[in-house]
Amino acid sequence: MRHTLSTVVALIAAQSAAAGLVVGNDQSGTATIWDIDVDTGVATAIYSGSGSDAKPWGMAYAPSSNTLYWNNGGNLFSSAYGPVLTPSAAVPMTFNGNTVNFVGLGWRNGKLLGTRNIATEAVYEIDPVTGISTLIYTYPSTFDFGGVDVDAATGKLYGLSDSGGAGLYEIDTAGATQTFIAGYPAGETDIDGLAVHNGTAYFVTDGPNTVQANFYVYDIALGSQVGTLPSPFTGTGTFAAAAFVPAPGGAVGLVMLGAVSAGRRRR
Repeated sequence: MRHTLSTVVALIAAQSAAAGLVVGNDQSGTATIWDIDVDTGVATAIYSGSGSDAKPWGMAYAPSSNTLYWNNGGNLFSSAYGPVLTPSAAVPMTFNGNTVNFVGLGWRNGKLLGTRNIATEAVYEIDPVTGISTLIYTYPSTFDFGGVDVDAATGKLYGLSDSGGAGLYEIDTAGATQTFIAGYPAGETDIDGLAVHNGTAYFVTDGPNTVQANFYVYDIALGSQVGTLPSPFTGTGTFAAAAFVPAPGGAVGLVMLGAVSAGRRRR
């Protein structure tokens, strides 16, 4: 299939415009999954509905396939990432043959990583196709990791815990440790959504924005807050979810443009 230079430019521009921080909560009634431009704070609705597929508890992005994953309880949904999401049919998630729910999701090495806040609280590896999970690290029960994510730049797993010293932690599943990085902002005691990208962590609150007006931006290396983003949530959620989708422009876009230009010159 041939693409003209103008077609590739349009594709890159369309994808770049949609890239950013993707968030959702499980508010009652109609809920919306939003894409937030982290430079401007502008939120764009990419999926809305009253069903469970619009009300995420956890969320993760797989860059190799441009797939966004999210779950509500024990049901896993997915969609190609773009200006509009088209949720898949629900995939039941299981552990030892029993249906289980997860409160946070991340993506690493072709699998989802999930955490639970009931029964065995631990980090689990989840097959995104079958929904079958495997326990890989049982952390101390003093922690309650409701939001988790993996920084694709380093492969490190991070989690937000409401207890055991509330704040952001690096979770080393191989070494069976968790390292405190930063506490919650003043006045916040319950933050369930986390996205991490290239050393920056985004703390996503449940809402509504009349009570929790902002999300919080943290520099992981400094262990300190460096900014806020306005919350688009209009209703109260028990859970919130987040994932970061990098803009596909930049180096990738330049390579694509260069390839098309070279092809045109050769012809």
